Amino acid sequence: MTRRAALAANRADIPYPKARRPGPRPAALSLRAHLALAGGAALAMGCSAAAWAQGGAAAQTVAAQAARHYDIPSGPLGTVMAQFAGASGVLLAGSSELVQGRSSPGLSGTYTTTAAIQALLAGTGLEAVRQSNGTYSLRRAAGTGSTGVSVLAPVLVKGSTGLPDALPPAYAGGQVARGGHLGMLGNKSIMDTPFNVTSYTSALVENQQAVSIADVLANDPSVRTISYGLTNAAGAGDSFMIRGYSTQNAVLFDGVAGVAPSRTFPAGTAERIEVLKGPNALLNGMAPNGTTGGAINIVPKRADDQPLTRVTAFYQSRGQLGTHLDMGRRYGDDGQWGIRFNGIYSNGGTATDGQSVELGAATLGLDYRGARLRASLDVGHQTLNNQAPNGAGGFGIADGIGVPRPPDASRRVAQDWEYSKTRSDYVLGKLEYDISPDWTVYGAAGGSNNRFRYLSTDQYVTDLQGNAEATVYYWPDFWNYRSVQGGVRGSFQTGPLKHQINLNAAYLQQDHGYTVDYYGFASFNTNIYDQVSVPRPSTAGFSSSPPKTDTVKLPSLAFSDTISLPDDRFSITLGARHQRVKYITYDTSTGAGDTTYDESAVTPMLAFVFKPRDDLSLYGNYIEGLSQGDTAPIGTTNAGQVFSPIKTKQYEVGAKYDFGRYATTLALFQIQKPSGLAVSNGDGTYTYQMNGEQRNRGVELNVFGEVAHGLRLLGGVAYTQATLAHTADGVNDGRQAPNVPRWQLNLGGEYDLQAVPGLTLTARMISTSPQYLDAQNSARIPGWTRWDVGARYKTTAMGRPLTLRAGIENLFGRDYWASGSGSWIYLGSPRIFMLSASMEF
Repeated sequence: MTRRAALAANRADIPYPKARRPGPRPAALSLRAHLALAGGAALAMGCSAAAWAQGGAAAQTVAAQAARHYDIPSGPLGTVMAQFAGASGVLLAGSSELVQGRSSPGLSGTYTTTAAIQALLAGTGLEAVRQSNGTYSLRRAAGTGSTGVSVLAPVLVKGSTGLPDALPPAYAGGQVARGGHLGMLGNKSIMDTPFNVTSYTSALVENQQAVSIADVLANDPSVRTISYGLTNAAGAGDSFMIRGYSTQNAVLFDGVAGVAPSRTFPAGTAERIEVLKGPNALLNGMAPNGTTGGAINIVPKRADDQPLTRVTAFYQSRGQLGTHLDMGRRYGDDGQWGIRFNGIYSNGGTATDGQSVELGAATLGLDYRGARLRASLDVGHQTLNNQAPNGAGGFGIADGIGVPRPPDASRRVAQDWEYSKTRSDYVLGKLEYDISPDWTVYGAAGGSNNRFRYLSTDQYVTDLQGNAEATVYYWPDFWNYRSVQGGVRGSFQTGPLKHQINLNAAYLQQDHGYTVDYYGFASFNTNIYDQVSVPRPSTAGFSSSPPKTDTVKLPSLAFSDTISLPDDRFSITLGARHQRVKYITYDTSTGAGDTTYDESAVTPMLAFVFKPRDDLSLYGNYIEGLSQGDTAPIGTTNAGQVFSPIKTKQYEVGAKYDFGRYATTLALFQIQKPSGLAVSNGDGTYTYQMNGEQRNRGVELNVFGEVAHGLRLLGGVAYTQATLAHTADGVNDGRQAPNVPRWQLNLGGEYDLQAVPGLTLTARMISTSPQYLDAQNSARIPGWTRWDVGARYKTTAMGRPLTLRAGIENLFGRDYWASGSGSWIYLGSPRIFMLSASMEF
């Protein structure tokens, strides 16, 4: 086995209102005029009396069911309500005394009318009641046990269609959503979710000028990025640590595995980017590389009821220029047909001297939303070409030398002839049909083809002076996925108990191929602080179409039942998934396949939610993750023995408190993951057993929302105690598990400067404590802190909404080792300047 092969095996806002299109505009009304009576004042907030007479209650019904995009800043409740009425045409009535002294968090995102009113009134102590004529009246919120018919029930959206009306609305501040996707359980409100889930919105992506999902996850204290697929050459692409465990290729697209491009994903094409912390085999099934630390879900964009054409031009140092076009339209008598297109292209030099990146992405989302039938189709294409990439994104470190100081991240360590070229094509179709008011059948089918080609180097550091042995390699490979799933969900009652049933069948296949014959060239000596240039080796005659080398097949069947009391104060979810894992290797000469692994496992889940009051939720869960079991290696007495899929077990309890305009969550968890080791038999022989263990115990505290008028916070702190147990001969028992820092802190803030309307200032701190690189705890990666700052300004130009943004990541230009994986260590990003301008037409 080559050194590289051995090493590779070891790596395991709220915005200001948009300018409206030409047409009738609401007059600037006083607070009393806004809400004095249900007659003329309310009409003045929306449209003419004639228009309402023509529409009547039927039009109000359609409006209540339709979803549209809003961009309304926080402020006095009366002002916010007036802006909402002008944008939606919805009649609101009530006395002026009700709104005096109250503030609203505003709106940013896509909402149905019901969800929009709920979000606008969050934390005000008021509620809106829909009248028989389709209008709404304000009143003080009813107490517990009220029998009034209120439209402000907790958000719980059945299913996972990905259509606009299926998305939980954005929370106050607009940076995260009020809920997220829970796999086969569909979308749920955060207060009804027995897990720690965060759903980042497209507004956050735009305002932070995020390029990839790795940029978005920099807001989460439970997540650390190991490898950046945007600037690295390694086939791993974006890979993350969640709760101290590696999570690679566990990115879902609209809740379906095997569709998202496996290298990286442009964040600008997503409506939401969701993070579920912890194992999730029941919810999402098993990923080819396991589901230990958590899962990431990309929610695609859908057309809003209001037409959208937005053009963004952007720049990143030191010469990266790009454009993003986002268009959406709805068609049909009731707007049942939707189309959304996103196109992104950027090219030029990066913040690393001598490196350039070219990114092209195009996505098309079609959807149909009928009374009983809902369907969607997503198609995407993506290319990523990198000149002088960061190799594998890190450096191999020789045993026993410790950790060298980091090199200058703004200087290129790769040869100028190194490159990586990737292409991904993906498609997903989904269908839902309501066979009755309480029962729905659904299905999805899709996949992706991903092709990569690299001419790059791996650098293996041999001493603290930065001397390294570099190996050049040419590596073409592909990763293709096919995914199908279907099921039925419904609800019924048994006496006083309510049941929500879900039966789900899923199949995921991964086909992989690479050309081992062209793996390595001659090695050369270099230094990570002073690069040595060498000539480019010839790849003439080498194939870029590798044969298939292996296949993973993952069929599964799952069932769950969520049982709740009549008042929904307490619910419990029980479920299990039967998962089969089949691994096939192929002779690259003949194409003959050989099944080397075929095992199955049943993985259960038990979770509960208890809400003693509407703004407080207590939860707990037991859930497992699955990964392919080991095969005993040659040299052990049980060589060739195939072990069952590895079960990672999580126990978690937590609490969530909603203050109205901001919320906090607290989670305590323990995750135990078995590992294999050769155990001495006392006679010179060894037997391979799955007796080793890494146990991560942790606490997570998160905050999000608008903590004061115009001030938004997002982030938190995570503490993880990762311990090794049952190690070989017990020599490393009790030691801190490698590559897991104890403390991780991410905290960002936004402040709307009152003296300059439209101007928002932003800042973020990301801090990580020291971590060990090895199980012996002999090599220690120092802790680090990164500061990011920015600003944005909302104005108009030529009568069109214009947003200008500027930002700096790594403000002080600190060089640091960001993380480790196996015996590899990864360099943090250099200082990056960002500028963008967005205009809507």
